Amino acid sequence: MTHNYRIKNLGISFKLVVSTALLILSSVFLVSYLSYIKYTDDFKEQSSKQVQQTLDQVSLNIDTYLDDLFRLSLSPYYNDDVIDALDRKIDDDDLQFLSRERTIENFLDQMMIFPREDILRVFIITDRIYKSERIPSTLDNTLSPKKYDWYTKALETEKPIFVPAHLEQLIKKPKHIVFSVVNKIKSTRNLNRILGIIKVDANYSRIASICEGVNTGDYSGLFIIDENKNIIFSSLDNIPYDEYLNFYRNASQTKDSYILSEYNEKHYLLNIAKTTHANWSIIGVNSLNEINKKAVVTRNNSFLMAFFCSIFAIFILVFFIKWFLNPLLCIVSRVRKVESGDFTVKFPSDKDDEIGYLGTSLNDMVKRIDYMMKENTDLVKQVYEAKYLQKEAQVKNLFNQIRPHFIYNTLNMISLFIQCGKEDKAVDNINKLSSILRGMSHLDKDITLEYELKLLDSYLSIQYSRFDGRLKYSINIDEKFNSYIIPALLFQPIVENAVIHGCEAKKDLTDINIFSHEESDKIIFTIEDNGIGMTKEELNTLRSKIYNYTTNQDDLLDMENRGSGIGLVNVHKRIQIKYGKDYGLHINSTFGVGTIVRLTLPRFDYKGGYTNV
Repeated sequence: MTHNYRIKNLGISFKLVVSTALLILSSVFLVSYLSYIKYTDDFKEQSSKQVQQTLDQVSLNIDTYLDDLFRLSLSPYYNDDVIDALDRKIDDDDLQFLSRERTIENFLDQMMIFPREDILRVFIITDRIYKSERIPSTLDNTLSPKKYDWYTKALETEKPIFVPAHLEQLIKKPKHIVFSVVNKIKSTRNLNRILGIIKVDANYSRIASICEGVNTGDYSGLFIIDENKNIIFSSLDNIPYDEYLNFYRNASQTKDSYILSEYNEKHYLLNIAKTTHANWSIIGVNSLNEINKKAVVTRNNSFLMAFFCSIFAIFILVFFIKWFLNPLLCIVSRVRKVESGDFTVKFPSDKDDEIGYLGTSLNDMVKRIDYMMKENTDLVKQVYEAKYLQKEAQVKNLFNQIRPHFIYNTLNMISLFIQCGKEDKAVDNINKLSSILRGMSHLDKDITLEYELKLLDSYLSIQYSRFDGRLKYSINIDEKFNSYIIPALLFQPIVENAVIHGCEAKKDLTDINIFSHEESDKIIFTIEDNGIGMTKEELNTLRSKIYNYTTNQDDLLDMENRGSGIGLVNVHKRIQIKYGKDYGLHINSTFGVGTIVRLTLPRFDYKGGYTNV
């Protein structure tokens, strides 16, 4: 609250400079930041396209390499001697068998002569297994090629098949992970006759050389993963296997040119390309921090330049604001003197612009105020005195209106007691009536709640005697309220209504209860009875009279003559005159059940005054 007050009381020049400076700074920095965001987005898109082109080229090179392997599996068809040897029927002739074996093995050895270090081993599988290899090994005669899926698939298809990464097969003590190309060999004389299977095993050295030729930059790289989630190649350092799979899943899900992924509190740009033959996925991983490094430098430089330019603009702004506002501040200083009561001030207006007009108007206004202050001082005093006298007359008139409501009936009852020889009851009721009349003499004053309740008890005691057992009442007000100061005779008209519409209107017992409770900053006194109550129409009419009471005294007298709730109107009016519109009476009633009247007053302090005026 204090902080807001200080801000409101700062000078207009200071607030204008600060607000304009903030506007300039925020606008410049916002434009710079949005430009940076746009630049980085465009740069990410451009980088992604470049990386995608690179991955597509790597994929093409790998597919070309695999095509070479597939063509290599067709090489037996280019050697007639091999085809003849495979197609020749061998009788139990050792020379024929040896000739066939030498022809096939020579062919395989020639295949291994090519300077292709990635080709580790070549098999031709017929009724027996022939092989040639770079690393010597021993065939495992206990293994049948028919147990492998690739053997069955090769027999069923007309095209070479690719076998994903696996441990070396058909040899004893396998050590290396290889991938293979398998193709069946058919007779050139009878295409329906299958002569055997050729299987070429290769390692990933050629794949690695293709990928290592790609310049991925710092904190970036690529990796290849096959359909079985095996990592074939990776140029990324110290990446756990689970993170490879996370990169792979993220990259596989995107339909855009790239996707962002997070690892080790850093963001990475992911691209993906797939090979045709091997069903491998090539994932490009690029550090977003590295991609945006230059953009961050450009952004920081832009912010710095924007800051210095804004500071320079603010200095120029301060100069012009002071120059423009000096005449206005001069007017403000004159207005403050007028506030202090000095009507001799004058603004030296020598300009014809808006500020000059304002200064001339100020001079004219000060003159008129000075004249009006002198002229209206007496008038204000007269109006104040007239309002005071009018309010005093209203309070006295209320007293005259309230008093007759119960005095007439009480005097009738006392007269009856005397006529019936009940002088002791007559004397007792005369004393109580006397107490009530003394209290009514204080209607225009405030009394303690304790004194008010004594008057109320006297009134109810008189009515108890009058109705001779048809009235029962209780007063349960917390004693801590006794010293509270309230307007005199607030309860009596309400209780009088309960008696009139209870005992006088029915022959059964009428029970009147008076109690209180506190709510927040209010005290609510409740007067409830079990009289005949009111219909909804009667209740609405009474509420309308109370809450829309007239201030015309002739109308009030007319309401009193017709017996239409003048007592409740007066109580409600007196409460609102003293405490305000938030307090007064609230009435609920049900026909045949009774009436409840709640009288709401402000919470009082314990010294006798109320705490909420």
